[in-house]
Amino acid sequence: MRFDDDLSAWVAQQRWYAGKSHDPRFRVLDARPAPGGATTYLLMDDAGALPTLYNVPLAEVNEPPAEGVVTTTDDGRHVVDATRHPAFTVGLLAEMGVDTSRVTGSRVLTGEQSNTSIVYDVDGSPAIILKLFRTLHHGENPDVTVQRVLSDAGSPYVPQFYGSADAEWPDIGRESGSAHGTLGFAQEFLPGVRDGWAIALDAAREGRDFTDAARDLGVAVAGVHGALSDALESMDAAAEQLEAVGRAWRRRLAIASAEVPAVADRLAAIDALYAEALDRPWPRLQRIHGDLHLGQVLAVPHGGWRIVDFEGEPLRPMAERAIPDLPPRDVAGMLRSFDYAGAVGAGPDAAAWAASCREAFLSAYETAPGAIELDPALLRALVLDKAVYESIYEARNRPDWLPVPLAGIDAALS
Repeated sequence: MRFDDDLSAWVAQQRWYAGKSHDPRFRVLDARPAPGGATTYLLMDDAGALPTLYNVPLAEVNEPPAEGVVTTTDDGRHVVDATRHPAFTVGLLAEMGVDTSRVTGSRVLTGEQSNTSIVYDVDGSPAIILKLFRTLHHGENPDVTVQRVLSDAGSPYVPQFYGSADAEWPDIGRESGSAHGTLGFAQEFLPGVRDGWAIALDAAREGRDFTDAARDLGVAVAGVHGALSDALESMDAAAEQLEAVGRAWRRRLAIASAEVPAVADRLAAIDALYAEALDRPWPRLQRIHGDLHLGQVLAVPHGGWRIVDFEGEPLRPMAERAIPDLPPRDVAGMLRSFDYAGAVGAGPDAAAWAASCREAFLSAYETAPGAIELDPALLRALVLDKAVYESIYEARNRPDWLPVPLAGIDAALS
């Protein structure tokens, strides 16, 4: 009982634990041997609105690491987070089919919110990064599916994919009695990178031109869209899919109108633009990034952009993230991200800075290989939907930031 209590208490304190709005109620759904003599515990938290399954590998050691100690056994050994135990981390990498003969060390990256990332040194230099998914879902994680096919296609806009590991666990809700999903995957580690948000924010704050970077980013996004269209399923949008998108737009608009008076004042104009977009020809639906913004792109020194984190919107069910979607949704997300960088940077003439970035990104995307044709009305509707969602978030969490999405709504309407 002490082990269960200590494990539950430790999990509830981790940054990747997603149930901080409720008191957890954990039970061990499964426990199985893991590399390096570790044990992978699958913990189900039944207390939230939806049950959540957590991936918690543990190892017993004599000498505890500086962080990650879960409990101490009666005989004085320490139960620790196995991501800090080299025998487990290197063994897991080997299980993914990666050659570990030249691996000389591993370490956990700090700052992760929902997963755990482990960096491996090869011949003394960081070369591989493994993302361990902490919450498990039935089906292959979209991050794995998309990065694998892009890497296999030779795309220069994603890190090279090396391998992944899967697991199976009991699931009485399925006819087969079990579910299976992705534990994690390994890919190329890119030293010296900075994320696009940090770079754009510095440029916006100082009023420096960012249009060359925005153009390169437009080319990268178009290239990824083209490669995904070639490699994975695409389809024409059926009437029921258009109706579902329209319902989602209007549901968010109704929530925003009820909570943000400025959105309510613009409701009729926004709804009219939605109606126009729903009447226009749509591009084929395909796999996309799904949650694209400046924080999801990495600038490689003298190496251009890499796009990462293809898991899609974190709040959408995993099965929905794999459904073919509208490529302009990614474009809209990046346009809104430029607006946020300009506003948060608060440099000289922030609005003009953001507008120049949007124009450069769009013009480059539209003329780059792989680009999907952008219908202006549909793109405006997607930008509006994103800004409407942002207005809800800001009104609830950061009221001082509410002018940012409201300015985006006015710009799209004009």
